[in-house]
Amino acid sequence: MLVTINHTANLDLEHIVAVARDNARVELAPETRDMLTLRRTQIERRIHEDDLPAYGFNRGFGHNVDLSVKPELLSELQENLIKSHAVGVGEAADKATVRAAMLLRANSLARGFSGVRPELVEHLISLLNAGVTPVVPQLGSVGASGDLAPLSHIALVLIGLGRAEFQGKVMDGATALQQAGMEPIRLEMKEGLALNNGVQFMTSIGLLACHALKDLLRTAAINSALVAQVMLAPDTYYRPDFHAVRPHPGAQRVADWIWRLMQNSPIREAHRDVKTDGQLQDPYNIRCAAQVLGSCHDLISQAEAALIIEANSATDNPILLPDANNECIDVVSGGHFHGMPVAVQVYNLYQALSIMTTLAHQRSARFVDPFRNKGLGRDLKWPGMNADDASISSGMMMLEYTSASLVNDIWGHATPSHLFNIPTNSGQEDHVSMGTTLAVRLAMALPKAAHVLAIELAYILQAVAIRKSLNTIPTEAELPEWVTHELDQLKQRMNGEGRGMVFSASVVREHPVSDSDKLLSPVSEHLFADLTRRKVFPTVTRDRCMADQITALAALVETGEIPSLANATVPLSW
Repeated sequence: MLVTINHTANLDLEHIVAVARDNARVELAPETRDMLTLRRTQIERRIHEDDLPAYGFNRGFGHNVDLSVKPELLSELQENLIKSHAVGVGEAADKATVRAAMLLRANSLARGFSGVRPELVEHLISLLNAGVTPVVPQLGSVGASGDLAPLSHIALVLIGLGRAEFQGKVMDGATALQQAGMEPIRLEMKEGLALNNGVQFMTSIGLLACHALKDLLRTAAINSALVAQVMLAPDTYYRPDFHAVRPHPGAQRVADWIWRLMQNSPIREAHRDVKTDGQLQDPYNIRCAAQVLGSCHDLISQAEAALIIEANSATDNPILLPDANNECIDVVSGGHFHGMPVAVQVYNLYQALSIMTTLAHQRSARFVDPFRNKGLGRDLKWPGMNADDASISSGMMMLEYTSASLVNDIWGHATPSHLFNIPTNSGQEDHVSMGTTLAVRLAMALPKAAHVLAIELAYILQAVAIRKSLNTIPTEAELPEWVTHELDQLKQRMNGEGRGMVFSASVVREHPVSDSDKLLSPVSEHLFADLTRRKVFPTVTRDRCMADQITALAALVETGEIPSLANATVPLSW
């Protein structure tokens, strides 16, 4: 894919992911280059001819705005800004996040309201196309006057400083440029400020998280359809006409996914008669799955829409707007660099992630409970075990603990940082978004969420295998009156002996099913067969180490492989 930056068109999520993750090439549209050249000429003439005092051009930064800067020092002013603001700390951001931030910053500057030369945009594009990725510490931004620290670390490499990764090796920025056949750029007035005065770092994390969460939500819906079948629940909870009377878009979409995933399910048909199953209502983790996961769909959709607006906006300060003669020389100071519009959406994404993992954990907990798992046994131990082996087996007990630990960790990092303001810059910047630290925690939570969904999927695979090995399903069918009478009589006779014990008796009620009755829906059977063939998580017939297999299953979840397997049969369009 070739991604074109054009001031008359917008980047979408697929463009951004293609550049960030798949190293798609980027180009600047010729008409956009011409526009940037024209507008740069206009503002330079305005500044020099009218001796206009303009923030970012010939004045200091932040609370130094009152300090005038000599013309011969303007370039050094911009470089000093970048060098002094590159004070990030912590682990380096992943390559995809940095590449996305570079693309978004280039796209923002190419809108034509920042007053920069086209060469600055082209240098960012050249870094992307050459595969030079600046090393950017994750922490240090308050997400208000832009992601100053992270974006400054990107800008350092443009001017031949800092550190960068190139061809798999980390080196100083000057060496990376040299090996890539590039020269450092000399910044001119406004250009340092234009490079770091935006929240593209947190926006990049948010957009990449949107893309990942879409697949995680589809996986959660697939898990829901599988859980409903193996736990002998009906598909009526997801009927289209049922959700039409409460038409939240997300709930309708997720219900449609689960409904279609469950169609033509023989095991569902085997207990469709309520007299066979006897279960009138299932727990909320199944019955309300569409409503719960539908809320996640709404949150992710809202976040994507807002973040795409941000990705295609001019966000630095000041902004240059057209005057009466349609020349972009009206210098307007404002706050488009403020991260709150992004921070609230990042928190929405964290909410969605937390909600779907909480639901997954509740279902995992049910699988190991013999009183609630519809005859699947204690800890999903294999039914073929003899009594001695069963007595020394833990089965799949411990995976629930791991799931609980991960969900608790996700909750623990869910602090709404954007609500806790700490003023900076001597009170000049007295309200900041703190959205970037929240975004970093969101990125850290994504693999944990994938593991929670993978653990639930492991329970599902084991439960399906057990269900297929059994010849009956539990039933709540009513007992004949004579059976109840005889049991009562037997209890009375036995308990009348008075020998220090109480006799109790019950009847285990099971409904016989054939092998064909135990089949899941076609798409579910395809998924089960594919994962079984790959031996990603083999059936647990005796205790074994499962850590590596859960990690492998989580990798499939994180990369969107599970929805891809389902999409071939049942497309799960967003």
